[in-house]
Amino acid sequence: MKKVLGVTVNYQKSWRAMQNARDEVLGPASDSYALLSSNCHVLKTNNPGSVMKIMKDSENRFKFLFVTYGVSIEGWKHCRPVIVVDGTFLNAKHGGILFVACAKDGNNGIFPLAFGVGESENNEAWEWFFTNLKEAIGGREELCIVSNRHLSIANAIKRVYPEAHHGICMHHLKENLIKCYMVARLHDLFFKAARSYHHSEFEKYMSEMSSLNPKIKYYLLEIGPGRWARCLYPRRRYNIQTSNIVESINSAVKEARE
Repeated sequence: MKKVLGVTVNYQKSWRAMQNARDEVLGPASDSYALLSSNCHVLKTNNPGSVMKIMKDSENRFKFLFVTYGVSIEGWKHCRPVIVVDGTFLNAKHGGILFVACAKDGNNGIFPLAFGVGESENNEAWEWFFTNLKEAIGGREELCIVSNRHLSIANAIKRVYPEAHHGICMHHLKENLIKCYMVARLHDLFFKAARSYHHSEFEKYMSEMSSLNPKIKYYLLEIGPGRWARCLYPRRRYNIQTSNIVESINSAVKEARE
């Protein structure tokens, strides 16, 4: 504003102006929520086999949304049996969380499975999302679900997908580890341990991390190496050691989340 028009405007006034302009062009966000039912009906009509559900609270106000397309349900049968999930913020006026689930297809491409919207990442929201996901796409043998260490995700998986193996994104675990133990070489040693193909290699790097600080090894063992170390996975994860694919979807819809 200052460079183009020579006017100095503070941040709050700029933000309010942007919101007002957006409402003028797109309409108020509250109107979009009012149109959800009709929008879901149109989407289901034009995308046979799709599943779209809306949950309202006791006062008939929006609470949760779940969406998966018919092509995603059919395509899941031909994907690797690994589901990656995450929640990311919606930055519009009413806020909220966008829930995302995706997989990888036979060409190693990112395959979106389902989306959801809720007020926050809590036990109820994640359990509702996983329940509808399971009803829509069904289960798979040797299923793995990969996510960060959010407690509500873990609780929901235990309740809805007790048969699945819950793996942890090694990048998120690394970030948590470094916050707790800021020591040199920890970053490299952790990744070497996580990516090791042989148990002897894994033990070597775990010992080296323990020599930096004995608490590091106890921290990682308490979480469970079978959830983040490649050589100890109880099931095949098809080299999906992170939640990067769902982060890519979050980035792709960044503008829509605004």
